[in-house]
Amino acid sequence: MISTDAVHVRTSALLIAGFVSACSLNPKEDPTTYYVLSALSEDPSLWSAAGVGGADVEEAMRSAGPELGLKIGVGPITFPRYLERSRMVTRIAENELRFSETHRWAHPLDEAFQSTLAQDIGFLLGAKNLILHPWYSTEAPEFTVRVEVARFERDEEGTVHLACVWEVRSGADEVLASGVLQLSDPADDATVQSSVAAQSRLIAVLGRTVADEIRKVAA
Repeated sequence: MISTDAVHVRTSALLIAGFVSACSLNPKEDPTTYYVLSALSEDPSLWSAAGVGGADVEEAMRSAGPELGLKIGVGPITFPRYLERSRMVTRIAENELRFSETHRWAHPLDEAFQSTLAQDIGFLLGAKNLILHPWYSTEAPEFTVRVEVARFERDEEGTVHLACVWEVRSGADEVLASGVLQLSDPADDATVQSSVAAQSRLIAVLGRTVADEIRKVAA
């Protein structure tokens, strides 16, 4: 004979199991959106920012100038600490930032910036031997590109700002060229997606600036 207590325990267990099952079948939708930067070789809409054009990638690369068979190292790239996180940053005021919970970078921003810049420089110079910092001493690039980023975020209107110092160095670590860039891109609208596209354009402008200097010092 089964007691009423046993029936009660069994019924409670079945109800709990049903509740857990229902939760697993109807999980909460993740509201987070993840973003990545685009390189010149991936997105023709960036070409005008880098001063190149054409019907396809090969034509755009030719319009950037003759190929340089160089080994180029990109990095180190340094970022302010407040940008070393996955949450996207919006500058609300000169001394106020907002960190989004639902808009995030798919990769660490400093690494994505480095990789995108390297791809853009390779695209503009026709250089296929690009290496990212850190590298082994045996790899010895002929030129290295260093960037210290002071600012790389959007404001509330969607405008993106890039402030950085860049250097081109020889394989012997001698500074051959350097400069300061302070750029803004108003983006197409105030959406985060448009701001990310604008950030990719600003990297393309930086890539063109650096590539032009490498051409000069390599001549």
